[in-house]
This record gives sequence, structure tokens and C-alpha cells, in this order.
Amino acid sequence: METVLKMYQLNPAPAENLIRQVETFNQGRTSAEGTYTISIATTYRPYYALWRIFANDHRPLLVRTLAVTLDAALERAFRMLQNCNVMLDLADNALFEANYGQTDDIIAFGKYRGKHLAEIYYVEPSYVLWLANKFTPNNHRYDKLIALAKDFAIVHFELTVQKRHISSVSKFVGKTGEQLKDLYLTVLNVRLQTDSYKADFYVDQNVLAADRDGNRFTFLIKAAGRSLSPNILSCHSRKIEAQETLHLKTARVMSHYEGRGVRYTRLGYVKLL
Repeated sequence: METVLKMYQLNPAPAENLIRQVETFNQGRTSAEGTYTISIATTYRPYYALWRIFANDHRPLLVRTLAVTLDAALERAFRMLQNCNVMLDLADNALFEANYGQTDDIIAFGKYRGKHLAEIYYVEPSYVLWLANKFTPNNHRYDKLIALAKDFAIVHFELTVQKRHISSVSKFVGKTGEQLKDLYLTVLNVRLQTDSYKADFYVDQNVLAADRDGNRFTFLIKAAGRSLSPNILSCHSRKIEAQETLHLKTARVMSHYEGRGVRYTRLGYVKLL
């Protein structure tokens, strides 16, 4: 990732922290097919936007604007790309300036006449998919439009992997007793549960998470101290949040099980970084 970026209205320390968040988010992702890139806001374009840069010669594709602050833009981008294997990057807006005035992606017919594909994709993705897959013009006038619609079709596929689709490809990982190292998992759900073997309230976190291939894992994050109630964590415990990416330094495969057609790997002796 480019480390020298001019951050609009953002001090160096917070900017470095946000860049580190991007680097953590990218663990396990690849740039083999290009990247998703956030353009940095400027005085004249005071918003952050998400672009798809393909590995081939296609021009950068504006997917959508994100927010007027970098932290909000990253939060939205992380949410959009949570099930996508393509790497996320940051780049100066100068990289994209030549693409703002393009008119190849403007619809010249139908109910969205005069609108850009990015605008249409935001409100009705199915219309853009129709252009990409079923629209058959009588001449070559719309060739560039269709090519751009096909790029949006790729973006749509990358961004809309449903949870149930991930479930169907979940596989057992490792063998019982095997130690796994350097797992990067996205938290899907967290449930609090009280350790029934202790007299006081020791509240553990039961975590459901998935890796980039869709494999599901369950494990406990044990309480770091006693709680005053069975419904709250100890102030000494690290709170695990849904959609957070966890780096498991080591973990042991305790068992495998299957529920409703979904395969789960249960982990124990989990050490977080």
C-alpha cells in the first residue's frame, strides 16, 4: 500500500491508525485480480469514494461514494467487502481525475436516461446486470457501455456473496488435535455465556467466525475476570465485535461437527494477537 498519502483534514497519527486497520483487513486477501481502492478526499472533492481497479487494461470503475470522513468510509468499505477476497487499497485522488469526466457509462435510453451506471447500480443493480448479460443492441454504439456494465457485474458478484452461500462451501479444517497457526477470521456472531463450573459470574464469549474461504469456526474467549452480572463482560475482558477480524496466533482443533448442512471446526486453546 502507498504509505505517503495526503490525508485531507486528517492528522498523521489518526491516519496511520486507519492505514493499519486496512492492512489488518487485507490479511488473507489478494491483488491478483486487481484491487478495490478508496480515493482520498481533497479540497475540491471532499468525499472518499470506492473504485474497482482491475488487473487488466480496464479503466478504474467508480463503484460509489462512501463518506466525507476516512473512518466512516473505511467502516462502509469493510462492510461491503467483508465476503470479498480482493485487497483494499488507498490512493490519491489524482489517480482517478481523468475518469470523472467520462461519458461512456451514461445511459441514453429508457427510464434511467442521462444517468451514470454507478448511479443506477446503487438504486437498481438488476438493471445494470440486464445491460451486461441480456441487452443486445443493433449496432456497436453501446459496446463501451456494455463492457462497463460487465465490469459492474463482476463487482456485483464480488460484493454480494450471501451468508448462506458461504455456509454451503464450509469445510472441516485440520485434524482433531492438530495445532493451527496464523488464522485470520471474520467474526459472524458473538454470544455471552456464563462458566457454570465457577461460583461467581465468569462470562465467556462464544464466537462464530469464518475464514476467507467460507469455512466456519467456533471457539470460546474465556473471561479475563469476574463480572458483576451474567449479562455483562468483565472490565478485564477484550470485547469481541461482530464483523471484527481476529488474528489467531495459534489454536487447536478440538472437534468437527455439522449442523443444518453447515460444517464447523471447533477450536480450543485459542491465542489472539
